Amino acid sequence: MHVVEGGLWAIEYRMSGRGRGRTRSSIPLEETESDNNANITQLLRILVEQNNNRGNGHSSSSRGPSNDDPQEKFRRQKPKEFSGTTDPLVAESWIKSMEVIFEYLQLSDLDRPRCAIYMLREDAMIWWEGVKM
Repeated sequence: MHVVEGGLWAIEYRMSGRGRGRTRSSIPLEETESDNNANITQLLRILVEQNNNRGNGHSSSSRGPSNDDPQEKFRRQKPKEFSGTTDPLVAESWIKSMEVIFEYLQLSDLDRPRCAIYMLREDAMIWWEGVKM
């Protein structure tokens, strides 16, 4: 079991089939996809939960008012799109790239999930539409 934790993100996933001497082809594809879908579902539910909590008057942002729309400032950073993957390391890399931008722009916890969801494409967006509350 491998745990990745970060300010806004917390993911736990199994590194099944990733032992010494094993190749990628020895991992059953259905098991890997199922595990990854569960992990991404957990991640986005955490985002939604944090987003809902921020709507109750909680805010971790200390920045003052700005004339720039936070989502526009985010888009100017040219963030990576995410189309979905069966590789948890690729998903983790995308998440970290989002966190770097969020911290740099000092985005509020309310804006972070909105910006991340904006970058979902193809299978990832279809999946998100199916799991959002």
